[in-house]
Amino acid sequence: MDATTEAPLLILFIALLSCVGCLSWCVMSWLVRICPLASRHFALSNLLIFIGTFLIYIRIEPPTFWYWFSSNASMLVGFYFIYTGLLHLFKLSWSTRRARIILTLALIILFFSSHNTNNAWLVGIVFSIVASSLFAYAAWANFRGIRQEFDAVAAGSVSCPFALVSLFFLIRIAFIIQEQSAANAYVSIKHPDSLLQLWFLVVLTVVINLSLVGNAFARLVSKIRSLADRDSLTGLWTRRIIDQQLLNQARICERHHSVFSILLIDLDYFKKINDKYGHQIGDQALVHASNCFKDALRDVDWLARYGGEEFLALLPDTGQPEAVTIAERLRQQLSAQPFTEAAELQLTASIGIASFQAGDHIDQLIASADQALYQAKARGRNQVSYLAGNDKVFAID
Repeated sequence: MDATTEAPLLILFIALLSCVGCLSWCVMSWLVRICPLASRHFALSNLLIFIGTFLIYIRIEPPTFWYWFSSNASMLVGFYFIYTGLLHLFKLSWSTRRARIILTLALIILFFSSHNTNNAWLVGIVFSIVASSLFAYAAWANFRGIRQEFDAVAAGSVSCPFALVSLFFLIRIAFIIQEQSAANAYVSIKHPDSLLQLWFLVVLTVVINLSLVGNAFARLVSKIRSLADRDSLTGLWTRRIIDQQLLNQARICERHHSVFSILLIDLDYFKKINDKYGHQIGDQALVHASNCFKDALRDVDWLARYGGEEFLALLPDTGQPEAVTIAERLRQQLSAQPFTEAAELQLTASIGIASFQAGDHIDQLIASADQALYQAKARGRNQVSYLAGNDKVFAID
């Protein structure tokens, strides 16, 4: 196939790939409902890239102003929506202000430069700078988003296509500055000598969309895993997760001869709350209590709904004296916070404490905390109790 024919066909192929990408993301957004907001941004991005590449395909040489400006502007805005789609996909609270300023300035420069074909090298440089910046932003957003759930190797692998596109446009800038020729292949991708970069763009168009699909499914898997690991009512860790963490902490303690403690927390007279006020108020009481406990714990601590109205807090690197202080803080936090859903209802909790040391067993640890909790209830509830020496129970009112 002649190079003068192959270049336009490759441009058309990129346009068709973007069109298929747009339709696929529309299905993801409106039919399958996978990450709908991010999918809409990706659909719009592919649509704009399709428009831009199709305008390049049908435009004549030398290009007229509107074909030239519209194709470049459409593609740059499409690249911007890839970046914003990734921000929505991974719930990254980054400001897009800098990217919007760069894009706006570029569009202004392109508008005034595209009237004269002698400015082709300037248009090529501005387009490449902005495209490189936007894909660099996208690569970083993709890396940070994947890194939230997976390791750095996985994050780097999925982000690599965006970084490669950014690098491609940087290299293109260098060649344009060196040549400064309107007919140069690095300025006009419709040039017969631009086949290599066109094939590169074909591959990256496919890889980037596959990467975006992979990101969407990674996000979906993360959400499913989060639903499995979190209690649906309180948002706390489930019993399965806290049991895993107890085993992990036990291994760490055995290896480093360190200590950790657990708090077994039970809401007082919870059955009476359900019987008197109904299960809806009972559920709200559980949510209120879990929020109070979370506020009183440290960032390194783990809190789980252990069953019914019972909670378990795992306190890493925490001995018994410090655990008693933390437990008392939890008890006071709950009793001091008014439960507004039932003004006359005062929520309190009984807490049993047990500390783990090398050589102990997890089952024994939980049994000790349960025994301390039982004694806290027997002594009148709204107390913190712990075992010390020959299983003697100490209670703090």
